Amino acid sequence: MNIGGLSYYSSELKFVDIGKLSQSWITQRTSGPNANKWDTNEQNLVNWRNDGYPSSLPDNMRLGKLMLRSTIGLYAPKGNYTLLYDGEGEISFRFAHEHIMYNGKGRMVININEGKDGIELILSKTNPGNPVRNVRFIMPGFEDRYEKFPFYPPFLETIKRYSELRYMDFLHTNGHTPEPTTWDERRKQEHHTHTGSEGAAIEHMIDLSNRIGANPWFNMPHAADDNFVTQFAKLVEKTLRNDLKIYIEYSNEVWNGIFRQTHYTQEQGVKLKLDPQSWKAGMKYYNKRSSEIMQIWKTVFGSQPDKIVPVWAWQTGYQDYTRQAIEDLGNRTRNFKAIAINGYFDCNNLAGKHAAEMLNMSNIQMETYCNNQMSQSESSFQYFMDLAKKHGLKLLMYEGGPSIMEGSAIGQGISHDDVTNKAIAFNRDQHIKSVVDNLLEAWYKIVVNDPQNSSPGGLFNYFSSTGTPSKYGSWGMLEYTGQDPGTVPKYEATQSFITRHYSHNRVDIPCSFLQQSTLGYGCFLQKRGALHWRCAVTDDDGVTWSYYPDVGNTGDTLVLDGFNPTTHTVYVRSVNKIGVNNYHSIDTRTANTWKTHTSFDYYSSVASRNVRRRLPNGVYNYLDTQGRCS
Repeated sequence: MNIGGLSYYSSELKFVDIGKLSQSWITQRTSGPNANKWDTNEQNLVNWRNDGYPSSLPDNMRLGKLMLRSTIGLYAPKGNYTLLYDGEGEISFRFAHEHIMYNGKGRMVININEGKDGIELILSKTNPGNPVRNVRFIMPGFEDRYEKFPFYPPFLETIKRYSELRYMDFLHTNGHTPEPTTWDERRKQEHHTHTGSEGAAIEHMIDLSNRIGANPWFNMPHAADDNFVTQFAKLVEKTLRNDLKIYIEYSNEVWNGIFRQTHYTQEQGVKLKLDPQSWKAGMKYYNKRSSEIMQIWKTVFGSQPDKIVPVWAWQTGYQDYTRQAIEDLGNRTRNFKAIAINGYFDCNNLAGKHAAEMLNMSNIQMETYCNNQMSQSESSFQYFMDLAKKHGLKLLMYEGGPSIMEGSAIGQGISHDDVTNKAIAFNRDQHIKSVVDNLLEAWYKIVVNDPQNSSPGGLFNYFSSTGTPSKYGSWGMLEYTGQDPGTVPKYEATQSFITRHYSHNRVDIPCSFLQQSTLGYGCFLQKRGALHWRCAVTDDDGVTWSYYPDVGNTGDTLVLDGFNPTTHTVYVRSVNKIGVNNYHSIDTRTANTWKTHTSFDYYSSVASRNVRRRLPNGVYNYLDTQGRCS
């Protein structure tokens, strides 16, 4: 899965600290001729610290930054947010329907009833002797847990089944700055935001992969110097889980003229006189620099060569161009283990050259039209499978999925509302399910099943995890974090494919227990005619159990997440065969009715410091006396 990028308007809520997703500082004037101007663009007048906070502010100036803007503002949790900060100064808010519940030294509690306008944080004063810094804006319920559990649970739920996460957008690979990219100037964890062209801190990517147990795919910035690449590799070698592999790629789509990295590589190639034609010089520079980068990673992982998967990627649409590029690579193919291609389907450019025809089609007709074009995808997969084998390499997909939109929207800014709306509607419709499924099955048949393309070959990277549909495409599998995935056909198709072909990839843990004083709580399989999931409480270490009413649908896995002794509440998720969650709680004093919750409300409640968490997976403390979890 390609993980979405970070921005103050992103519909993917990755962190419980919203501050990491905030806008870069804008400058505003409190009086004078520019007092009503949104951004005076006077950042050069501010004395900035290395962490992106001001060490002082000029007279008559304040700083602002937006959070929770656009679509995500409609779906973000509502309630009491906590602002934490170090230093001394004055902070206020505007735009959202907010009410300050508490304002003390270094801590504010703000009740927010959010909307699309988002909320603006305003820094109007900062003490030069002790400037405001380390600002955190914590979602409701997570103040006591944000350091230990930095990622938002509903976000983690939707990516937990993927074996690999590609961090291309997370690191803002397309147009990454600065040039050159040095280790000292990298985005650090303490920076005031992790949005913008510098990308997020590398440590967050490593942490996310460690928590999910998913192999990371890192894209080295196009202007990264050797020391940046070396230190990046050393940090990964030191802190990534030992059981994970690392996929390495130089930049992203260096052949694609809409990206800065394409022009950069052409400039460098011409400067080095690799070829008089700029496009060819850029291709040759890509081969040169990507080979050098892979050698650096190999040096760092010298004693663990199987840990890294160096990836070479070029243009998929023009097959002969890729053939020429890999021939230029020559014997440097030994620096790589795999070729990577893309696998989008646009239904023979249905929303472009066939737009008038598409507008008169039903969704059933569009489904049929798209599936009739699947042979083109199969032909592409076979061509590149053969090319990879010819050069002794494996085949991967760096990006793939639905691409039904007007290409002119990205290329020339030209689009039509009726075509956009029709494309978005089809991307949401049940009839796209078979198209996604057929694409995945074609890849599985031709690439995964090829005996010469065993691990690390065969990986299919969907693009992308979450995104708001627009004229530029419906790229996101989900439209926003917290969307019910059971209502998203693209998600259902992908998860069903995983369930069908990868039986070892469980939707969740086989049983769960927790202890509170003399009581034990658990959710597990019980033999009652057929195997049946139950949740229960015991006061004799699991010898006998008192069962709660059934919850969830037949066949759902039940996962016990916590118990709040203050409110006497047990929290349980029911998880279906494709990993879609429903959320429940029960008051143990009455123990007769389960309440259902939204994901936001559920995780805000479970995040409370009063909630006792379940025992680690596989730890039963003798509660499982009947061997239900073996």
